[in-house]
Parts: sequence; structure tokens; C-alpha cells
Amino acid sequence: MTALMTATDLGVDTSTDQGLFYWFLASLLFGRPVPQEAAASAFRKFRQDGWDSPDRFTADDHHPLWNELWAGDYHRMSSVMSEELRDVMRALIAYYGGSVARLVRTASSREDVSQRLQRFKGVGPKTAEIFLREVPDALVGTARADQAVDGG
Repeated sequence: MTALMTATDLGVDTSTDQGLFYWFLASLLFGRPVPQEAAASAFRKFRQDGWDSPDRFTADDHHPLWNELWAGDYHRMSSVMSEELRDVMRALIAYYGGSVARLVRTASSREDVSQRLQRFKGVGPKTAEIFLREVPDALVGTARADQAVDGG
């Protein structure tokens, strides 16, 4: 069995706000039934091409997003994933001001983070598990709850 790819393998530091966003993006890609290397390749392509904030994913025209997935070797699920990424990033903006760090830091527990993630379209327990395995415990719940917009 191949070892699970980590944030470190992708050059991501999950102790930073930007790192949490990148790991969230990677987790969304890894959470689908695609080869791990295809997900990693797509993540690297997004990062290389400057897809570094939720706003980059929310355009009405999903073709640039689809093309980026395809160019990153994420072929099998590129159509579904282009729609899903757009929807998830829009919800992240609506509920948490576009900040994965805010989602994590205003949660009351790791289980709360998991539940918040699973409210996003297409995010299930496996994707939440992938994300949470790289989130430092010290970040969960470090901000006041009134700083979050309810994601419910």
C-alpha cells in the first residue's frame, strides 16, 4: 500500500493561514476516487498557476477551472470537480469570509471542524478526515466563536 501523501509532501505548512487553504484544496482533490498522484499533480498545477485563494475558483465560467484540472492530470473527475470546487469555494466565502483558518479557529472542536466541512457540497467524512489529519490541534478553537458566520 502506498503511503498517504501529507501536507509536507506537497510543501504545505498547515500552521499558516495560506497553508490551511492549500491543504483544504489538496484535501478536496484527494477526497475523490482518483489516484493519489493525480490529485497531487492537480494540486501542484493549481499552486504553480497562482490559484491561491477561494476567489480564483468562483467564476461563472468553469472552463478555466476544468482546464486547470485536466492540465494537472485530474482527468477522471475533472467535470464534477470543477463544479464542486467552485461551489465549495463560494460557500467558504459566504460562511467564513473565504478563510479556511477562520473555519478552523472558530470551531469548538475537531468534530465541529469536520461537521462544518461536511456542510460543503461534495465534502464527506473521508475528505474531512484527510483535511483534519494535517491540522494542528493548537489551531482549533483559537478564535472567538462570534467571529464566524454560521455555516449551517
